[in-house]
Amino acid sequence: MNRLWVRLSLAFTAVVLLGFGAVVFGTLSLTSDQRMQSLLLNQFERPHGLVDSAARYYKEQGSWDGVETLMDGARSTLFPGSGGRGALLLLDASGSVVYSSVPPERMPPIPSRLGRPIVIDGGVVGHIDFIASLDDDHNFYSAWSRTSPSDFIQEVSLFLLQIALAVGVLGLIFGVLASRNLAAPLNRLAVAARAIGARNLDYRVPVQGSTEIREVAESFNEMAAALQSAESLRRNLLADVAHELRTPLTVLQGNLQAILDDVYPLDKSEVARLHDQTRHLHRLVNDLHELAQAEAHQLLLHKQELDLERLAQEAVDFFGPVAEERGVALRLDTTAETPPIQGDRARLMQVLQNLLNNALRHTPEGGEIEVAVAAQTGGVEIAVRDTGEGIGAEDLPHIFERFYRAGKARNRDSGGTGLGLAIVRALAEAHGGRVTVTSAGKGTGSRFAVWLPFS
Repeated sequence: MNRLWVRLSLAFTAVVLLGFGAVVFGTLSLTSDQRMQSLLLNQFERPHGLVDSAARYYKEQGSWDGVETLMDGARSTLFPGSGGRGALLLLDASGSVVYSSVPPERMPPIPSRLGRPIVIDGGVVGHIDFIASLDDDHNFYSAWSRTSPSDFIQEVSLFLLQIALAVGVLGLIFGVLASRNLAAPLNRLAVAARAIGARNLDYRVPVQGSTEIREVAESFNEMAAALQSAESLRRNLLADVAHELRTPLTVLQGNLQAILDDVYPLDKSEVARLHDQTRHLHRLVNDLHELAQAEAHQLLLHKQELDLERLAQEAVDFFGPVAEERGVALRLDTTAETPPIQGDRARLMQVLQNLLNNALRHTPEGGEIEVAVAAQTGGVEIAVRDTGEGIGAEDLPHIFERFYRAGKARNRDSGGTGLGLAIVRALAEAHGGRVTVTSAGKGTGSRFAVWLPFS
């Protein structure tokens, strides 16, 4: 009973029953003998009604001769298509029938003068009567006699009630079908939600139904796709972290075991090698912690007014000796002046250092690295362009992912933790900016651009 389609069906049923009751009540009220007779009699007795028209005719003609034209018109106007049930009568002062809307052979004896008198100058010159029902036994009931029912009214009431009953049944059938149709997409969503909860992240909901239901289904599918992607990233992250931690821990464990077994002497050079591994572990853990804070929007930024051109100059000066040692030309393009922005100096310096460190690792001897700062629409762009290895088209969409290395290389011979570019993206987004990368392919170099807004 608590299912949605059942509750909707009950609601539709209640509405149909209320409508049916309203139709029945209205039918019985509007088609009651008293109301229908009052309506008819009002047409007879109102000013310039049939009684007044008949009186005016008699006064002008002095008799009832030729009154059939007036009465036929009145009958066709008041009772269109009456079909023989009921009769309109005009009687003279003596009670003789002057006009009848039914054939004489069907007219029963009239026991008394009923109806409404036609009065001229205080004298009664005739009567007008409407027989509300004339049955097969030639029984009739005057509309002015309030004691007997009208067959015509009963037929109208029965017809209206039949229509109301048919409409009610159709409404109930439609309500049940519509309720099940409306509840079906929700049932599919419930099945899909249980499937997602059971870790079946490939499950999708058919996009069908009305606009609102389609939007809900599309949103659910987008959520499922996001969960699937997040689950894939989580698994990859666990695998990558385990891989990155395993190597230095293995080296530490092996070297320490060799020292304990007197394979390696306990001297400063061996301790230095162990210290390098602990530094790598420390850097990896710090990078992961910093990246997690940035992606969770919990990284504290100490913003101040910054001249990005000066900041870039400091970064170039810092990496200058390293670049010179490797035979790489490193320069800063200062051809354009840029307005200051609001940013965290230490974090933006970290962005530049990560980009320059990445460029130096992948630029061979004799190559070039250029840092350019330029004003853009709504902000400032810092670009680091190199003439190094370049990036393949298949690697560009993933280059900012954690631990991703082009070519799927899994060694650290070139240094780094595989988190530098992921941290660059996270810090840029923490400042309300973005980072993009372009490369024409392998061996053509690459260009990383960080856009930061003015405010």
